[in-house]
Amino acid sequence: MMSVFVISLVVWLVLVFLSVTKGIEENWLSKLTSLYAPLRISPTEAYYSSYFYRVDSISSSSQYTLKTLGEKAAAAISNPYSLETDMEPPSHWPRPELTEGHELLDPVKIAVKELETIQSPFQDYEIGGALLRLGLRKTAESGTSYLSQMSYLLSLPSKNPRLHTLIAKPSFTELKELAASDPETLEHIENAVLQSINGRVELISGSAKLFYDAPPASPPPWAYFVNGECALPTWDHEQGVLLPKFYADNGAKIGDKGNLSYAAPSAVSTQEQKISLRVAGFYDPGILPVGNRCLIVPAEITRSIYGAAQTFSPDGTPTNGFFIWTQDPYKAKQELKARFEKAGIARYWNIATYDEFEFSKDLMQQFQSDRTLFLLIAAIILLVACCNIISLLVLLVNDKKKEIAILHALGASFSSISGIFGLCGMIMGCAACLVGSAAALITLRYLHVLVSFLSALQGHAAFHPAFFGSSLPNQLSYDALLFVLIATPLLSLAAGLIPALKAARIRASSVLRSE
Repeated sequence: MMSVFVISLVVWLVLVFLSVTKGIEENWLSKLTSLYAPLRISPTEAYYSSYFYRVDSISSSSQYTLKTLGEKAAAAISNPYSLETDMEPPSHWPRPELTEGHELLDPVKIAVKELETIQSPFQDYEIGGALLRLGLRKTAESGTSYLSQMSYLLSLPSKNPRLHTLIAKPSFTELKELAASDPETLEHIENAVLQSINGRVELISGSAKLFYDAPPASPPPWAYFVNGECALPTWDHEQGVLLPKFYADNGAKIGDKGNLSYAAPSAVSTQEQKISLRVAGFYDPGILPVGNRCLIVPAEITRSIYGAAQTFSPDGTPTNGFFIWTQDPYKAKQELKARFEKAGIARYWNIATYDEFEFSKDLMQQFQSDRTLFLLIAAIILLVACCNIISLLVLLVNDKKKEIAILHALGASFSSISGIFGLCGMIMGCAACLVGSAAALITLRYLHVLVSFLSALQGHAAFHPAFFGSSLPNQLSYDALLFVLIATPLLSLAAGLIPALKAARIRASSVLRSE
């Protein structure tokens, strides 16, 4: 019973520890891939140096500006160059790569065609940069203040199936302000209850409606979803944008107005261009390194800035590419590699999974190292606990020498005697597994009670929400359970073999003569 108790305690500790750490790792992984996709395709240097990419800069039909992947995919023709009106390509440019039909090879349209075959949502993205100047509404006494900050712009990943989990619903205070300034907003508020106060109708309850089956005739002034795809509202001269929740924590509200400024070259000099915007919501950037400075904007904005000047990401993330939201990114990566090789466009594209992204690969490697370390520690703890079986069974063997000798005298074989004590150790290990696993399930179910107790003891939150979320994961890890169910009986059997060998080597004549 002592051995079963000790091993059960260790099994309980290992299961709870490994389950919580795996849940934390999955939460971090979710934060890494919620805004970005688990699979990304980006152009290589071969693409940017190719004739196909450069030809837009000398083509009048392309307004002499380089095009993004989205614009290339939507273009009616692959080669915008006109021999009659456009200048001759420079001699240092590579020669155009032609297909068997003597047409310009279009790696973008071919890639899009291959992406459609894997039957997973995908979308092109662009990352740009601009100076944000946002007006923050204050009280009547303080007036309006302004916030200026250099910001990164990510084109709206409208097809992201998890984007709705990142966007915060407008608060009731914001809904009241929006309804007061625009009564049409009320039709987009669920369970709206109005009350007349001093001759003025005010909203006293209700929540924002985010999901629609068809595009609404008059869209709400916040980000919404139509058939699962995110849409941002637009006004006459203003574009709706999503800001990181950092701005909401510092006083920004839905409906605040501002502009984005960027430099665009002209025939004479570089001129400042401005794009008017209005806040349409806030999102959780997770743990992205530039999360608090990254705005989600319509693709038209990033394409305008891309045409004026390319932006370089501080962490090396490609500023143009395709996101693919797939359940199995590794399988999809191998499939796309094979298809691109067959289509002859492999050298133009770099296919990367989430553990290869510039901002996450170091973190994923650390997760893998930590997982290996935790398993090693768990195995050592189990080994130490199972060694308890050796001492107890050795005592049992010494106490049962007479009975063992009688069994030898009656003809019991070496393997039969050793099997008794080896099986005894294994049974203790299996029993401890069942007891420890049951205790771990109960602990994980009521983990919030344990966390609350620890927080009360310390006088502050035991686990900071910024790192561990609003609550610790409490789902049992089946990998940890499988590890325990295999390792514990095997270690118990191995621990039982040492006293079993001692019992099998007892000489019946010596023991019976002494007794």
